[in-house]
This record gives sequence, C-alpha cells and structure tokens, in this order.
Amino acid sequence: MIKQIPVTNDEIYELSAFAFQVKLTPEQVEKKKKEKQNETVWGWLEGENLAAKVHLIPLETRIHGQVMKMGGIASVATWPEYRRNGAVRQLLTHAIGEMKKAGCLISYLAPFSVPFYRKFGWEMTINEMQFTIPMEHIPKFKDVTGYVRRMKKDEEAILKEVYQAYTEQYTGMLVRDDHWWKYKVFSKEELITVISYDDGGNADGYLRYKVKGGKVDIDEWAAVTPDSKKRLLQFIANHDSMAKEVHMTLPDDDLLPLFLEEPSVKQEQKPYFMTRIVDAEAFLKVYPFQILSEKEETYIIKVEDAVFGENSGVYHIHFQNGSHHVEKTADMAGQNVTASLTIQQLAMILLGKQTLEQLYSQAFISGDLENIVKLDAYIPKKRHPYLADFF
Repeated sequence: MIKQIPVTNDEIYELSAFAFQVKLTPEQVEKKKKEKQNETVWGWLEGENLAAKVHLIPLETRIHGQVMKMGGIASVATWPEYRRNGAVRQLLTHAIGEMKKAGCLISYLAPFSVPFYRKFGWEMTINEMQFTIPMEHIPKFKDVTGYVRRMKKDEEAILKEVYQAYTEQYTGMLVRDDHWWKYKVFSKEELITVISYDDGGNADGYLRYKVKGGKVDIDEWAAVTPDSKKRLLQFIANHDSMAKEVHMTLPDDDLLPLFLEEPSVKQEQKPYFMTRIVDAEAFLKVYPFQILSEKEETYIIKVEDAVFGENSGVYHIHFQNGSHHVEKTADMAGQNVTASLTIQQLAMILLGKQTLEQLYSQAFISGDLENIVKLDAYIPKKRHPYLADFF
C-alpha cells in the first residue's frame, strides 16, 4: 500500500541511513527534517511497516531559458527483506502521477543505476567533468584587471545574482528558491566564498571552496565572463604554498583546458543526472523552440511511454507566424510521421543532449530523415545541459 509519510517520521531517516550507509546523529536528523520540510515522502507499507520510500522535491528549472516546474526524485530506498517485490516500481509510477497533478513538466534524479531508472522513463541528459589539476598548472594571469575578495555576511544577494547570470549560459540549471539557498548552499559553513569583480565593481563570478590535506577542493564555481574565469584561476593559484592540487567539477563542455598553459591534467567525464518528461503534451506546448522564420510547417512525432501511458501518442507540432502550437492525437493512421521515439529519447533531444539526426543516424529512432533535419533546426542548441546542484 502506498501512503504519504510525514517528513518528521524517524522511520524515513532510519531507512536512508541504512540504504546510503551513513550514520546520523540526533542533531543531524533534526536538521534533515527542517531541510526536507517542503518535500513529499511516499512510502510503501507492508502492514504497518515502512518497506520502501521515495522523496519528491518541488523545484523549478530553466530549459533553454524557459522556467518550468520540475519534480526532483531523491532518497529512493528499500529495506532488503522487501526488495524485488515491485514496491519501487509502484512508488515511482505513483510519483510520476503526483508530479503531473502538481504541474511538473519534467523530473530529475541522480541514479544509482542508469539501466534501472531507464526502465521507468528517465534518461541520461547531464554529465559533468571532474578535474584534478596540479597546482603548478594553474595559470597566473598577471595582466587581468578587477579583483577577487571574500564574501561578507550581508552579500548573499550578490551571490544569487551571479548564480542567476551563470545559469543563463546552460539549460537544466535549478531556479534556487530561498529554502534551497538556506539549506543546500549556505548550510555548508565549512566553505569559503569569494566573489570576482570587474573594473567597474560589478560581480561576475564566484567560487566556494575549502583547503584540506594539501588540496583545494572547489564545491561550486560560477564564471560568467572569460575575465572572471581568469580572475578566479589567479586566486586559486595564490594557494600554492598551501596545496599541491586542485579538485573542481565543471560542465562537460567547459573550455577550462584552453585557459591552462599545460592542459594535460586529469579529466573524468561522469554521468550525473537523468531527466524524465512527466507531461509530454504540456512540455511541448511551452517548450521554447528556436523559430527563425514565420513560415508555416507541421511536423508529427510519435512518442511511446511504456510506464506512464498518458504520454504515449502522436503529437502534431505546428509552426506559424513565429510561434507554435501542439495537438495530440491517439493514433497515426494516414499520417506522415517525422519521427518515432521513446519518452527517454524525447528528453535527450529537447534538453540538447543529442539531436534527432544523431539518434536517427545510429538507428535509435525511425522516421523521415529529410523532415528530421528540418525539425532539428527548431530545437535550441546554444545552451549545453548542466546542473550545479545535487539532491
């Protein structure tokens, strides 16, 4: 039986502690309860016992500049004696329905297993690049102007403005609300925060880091301009008497190696987050297609969602007078379909992870190549998918 569990219920944290192999003090549990006060927890009960659970986090994200409601899936866990009985399948399917009711268009999660979550309609869309850089390879840009200084207690608003500007370079970043800033960002009191300023005193970047064990460990990096990137690298280089190497995580398309005199440093590209389209019709209706002309064209895509059948169907995407509208039909009889694809492939395409043509060329999708190329031109490609947060 599926039942909503209050976030104050200690059973939730006992299961998380076991599943994720962490030991929480009573104080840490109370802190977690405050952090998760806006989450919804759905549990699978066997009698009176909590057998499995999933957390649903109400969030917002920017998809190619368009703000959308997003449901974050987190802390999926099952006690061993209840595993492999379909509890998680029931919970995830239920969560998709609840997200749709709440108006969420898409969902993110960090997978413990990509194949497992693919079965439920999520797909890899966001990778990250982890850098390990010897300190002597961090360049010293002596000619760069402006300055870097530590953030003061009353300058949190400046950090938020820089983050906002940084998110506009990517697709998929969170719209952080005050709750997120308080419990997910500023709660990391061990971190030092510094802000980059240009010649005019305008903030254009920041980093949050700590130095421990001879390493500079950068928790968050935001460089809005090339000069801000140089300024922040120069600041890191000033730690050469304290640390031998630097650890940082950036978008997997970041051009950091071009800023290094010696780019042969350790770089590991890692899968990070998966995306699922919750409501395909609503998502397509508000999606910011790149419309370059006012000519009238219609493309038809057939979408299959094996888990949440409400998304399955044929979608007519009609472009006219610089805008678009979408109509869904139940079948494709007598219709010229541009592309047939799954809900997972649709997520990859619309977030900019892959193009229609790329998936067609590798036989992942079928359709009319000529029209696939034309439809591809309407999908924005300026922003690369990235997420600077974790849940």
